[in-house]
Amino acid sequence: MTTAPPRTTATAWWRPLLLVAALLTGLLGVAAPAGAATAEATISVTVSAVTNPGDTVLISGNTAQLGNWNPAAAVPLHTTAQTYPSWTGYVQIIEGSTAEYKFLIRSSTGVVTWESVPNRSVTHSTTAITAIDDRWNVGSGAPVAASFRVTATTAYGQNVYLVGNLAELGGWNPAAAVPLTTGSGGYPTWGAGLQLPPNTPVAYKYLIRNPDGSVAWEGGADRTATTPPTGTFTTADTWRQ
Repeated sequence: MTTAPPRTTATAWWRPLLLVAALLTGLLGVAAPAGAATAEATISVTVSAVTNPGDTVLISGNTAQLGNWNPAAAVPLHTTAQTYPSWTGYVQIIEGSTAEYKFLIRSSTGVVTWESVPNRSVTHSTTAITAIDDRWNVGSGAPVAASFRVTATTAYGQNVYLVGNLAELGGWNPAAAVPLTTGSGGYPTWGAGLQLPPNTPVAYKYLIRNPDGSVAWEGGADRTATTPPTGTFTTADTWRQ
């Protein structure tokens, strides 16, 4: 009786391929996490703010990109001797979303002062340029037409200027003061008209600039006033020695 030779088991060449296919199926079947890769947009920020030496202006808000109202995570803005009191910077915002924000000032010693106006908001537009352009502690509203007048006797070559606490008044910087004008029919009254934010405390003084560039400030305490909610704002002052 002839014994049949033992059967030779063929190598299962397809098994490794099956294992690889199973692994690929598992990997490809994993769904991407919800909300992944949300697009962000960069927008510019500008705010006019008069500060003390060593102060920094920052922006904070209700999103992670704005620090979630945490002053330690707020986005710092920057200024220069040429652009002060304008502070500028950039922040991130989710495309098409709306974010609330406010500005704050941090002193050189770490003291934080928030502006007292209601929360501001910005909505990113996917069809137009989105930017923030504000004034420190001044909410929305039409500007007030302001007229400053002062009676001041001057010598030949001297000119009278207005300077004060608002960016529109030069931020107490004589180099950025507002020039006043006079005429043969109006002298010694000097005046200027400009736009100021409504409902805003104003502190100001007059100064005289000499032909050599030196400056003489009027005497006395700062003049103070508050602009009205609407309409006009007018002064009728006399130079103080």
